[in-house]
Amino acid sequence: MEIKELSFKEAMRQALQEEMKADQSIVVMGQDVRENGGSCGITLGLDEDRMLDTPSSEQAVIGAAAGAAMTGLRPIVELASMDQALTAFGELVHTAARPFYWSKGKVNVPMTVIVPVGGGDQPQNGQTLESLFAHIPGLKVVEPSNAAQGKGLLKAAIRDDNPVVFLINRDLLGYKTQVPIEDEYVLPLGKSYTERKGGSVTVVSWGAALVSVLEASVILDHDGYNIEVINPMTLAPMDMDTIYKSVKKTGHLLIVHDENKTGGLGAEISASVAESECFDYLEAPIFRLCGLDVPMPYNKGLEDVVTPKAEDVVQSIYDLLGVD
Repeated sequence: MEIKELSFKEAMRQALQEEMKADQSIVVMGQDVRENGGSCGITLGLDEDRMLDTPSSEQAVIGAAAGAAMTGLRPIVELASMDQALTAFGELVHTAARPFYWSKGKVNVPMTVIVPVGGGDQPQNGQTLESLFAHIPGLKVVEPSNAAQGKGLLKAAIRDDNPVVFLINRDLLGYKTQVPIEDEYVLPLGKSYTERKGGSVTVVSWGAALVSVLEASVILDHDGYNIEVINPMTLAPMDMDTIYKSVKKTGHLLIVHDENKTGGLGAEISASVAESECFDYLEAPIFRLCGLDVPMPYNKGLEDVVTPKAEDVVQSIYDLLGVD
């Protein structure tokens, strides 16, 4: 398998190019996707005949994409931010997520909605509200943490017959990793990935927060604490079995994510573990290290205070293990 170092942005663009070449039913919609590459620059160089620059009316765009999906196309919609996705939330719920249910499985809506999250260069538009979408039956929610995952999961999302909300963190767009260069490199949806093995603590994390966790793991290794890191990748439906297996092994669980702590997916994971047979294996309470319960600040320095960093992960591990 040929491997090449690509940025997250480049890997996403490669996935789009490969899928559009293989499937003529794929169309791309969004603001400035033809000339400027959309809000993240991932659509530059794609087939312009199959791209539609849309007005700033997210409800209309999502509604049109859902209708196109029901009638034979596979639309990919790129929204400019999580804030814009919220304005189209009703269409995502009623027009995209529910037809399969009310049609008794006769109507599929194969559409992918790409939503940038995290701060990056978009002050006050950096909300990370994945739990809102994960709460909706019928929506699949994906958030990769590096370029290889971005490519493999985007290809899987495009091929899926259900609506998929695909979250990309702006802070990761320039982050480079090794990426397989082949058309059939596809990562399955609904499967967690063990980023590193260990026996001290299970850490569940995804998106940009996972980068901080992996940085912290190097520090912890020097101190003799080898953590096991689980990346769900697909946030809905989430593969909990991999998490359960790890918690049974380590007896400790820390959940790290950028989203606000209150009502975040960390709470759902924590409750699921507590309700399972894993509860009897826990040697300490479950810890959550999450974004602060505040709106995303306008200032990059303040943004760094709001979201977990490597040193926060290290301190949380020490607190969980009772290390002074």
